[in-house]
Amino acid sequence: MSRNIIDDVTGSTPQVPCTATLADGAVVALRRMLPADRAEIRALADALTPRERYLRFFTAQPGYLDEWTESLVDPSPDRFTLGAYDHNGLIGVANYIEVNDPGCAEVAIVVAHGHHHRGVGTALLSTLGLIARGNGESHLVADILAENHDMQKVMADAGWQCSRHLDGTVITVEVDLNPTSFRPEASHER
Repeated sequence: MSRNIIDDVTGSTPQVPCTATLADGAVVALRRMLPADRAEIRALADALTPRERYLRFFTAQPGYLDEWTESLVDPSPDRFTLGAYDHNGLIGVANYIEVNDPGCAEVAIVVAHGHHHRGVGTALLSTLGLIARGNGESHLVADILAENHDMQKVMADAGWQCSRHLDGTVITVEVDLNPTSFRPEASHER
């Protein structure tokens, strides 16, 4: 039986699969994405509206979705991809990939059309942060379009301390994965 990772934070790397309770009370299963999940990931991306694709990929018509999908199922030790599932299937994906700075990884999240404002992204980021910390990362960074207020809220609500830097139309958010900076109760505040 899987456990609710946000309600049972032990300070160690969480075991996946696990579950998370969303803001709307629904329970989702969280698990690592595997090469067999390519079609589901691509279908999630293809079902996004042009606006949703623009906010996630900085373009409404990304020509690199096959490469993006492959990067999400790559089992290399410098990355991790977590998927959120409800009774209908995949409803969100969050991943990190290490960057050149030691202990730092770039993070990105995409939530399926029709599942926004439920806490899917927040649950994914909270759990992915614990996994990243357990894998030796000390910070996650994300570039977010300044107009993407929903993703900025996800970053703030995930329970980790964040700092922000605006550069033109992009906000760079740095998430501190120090164990003392994690407040799991913040991921339940709405």
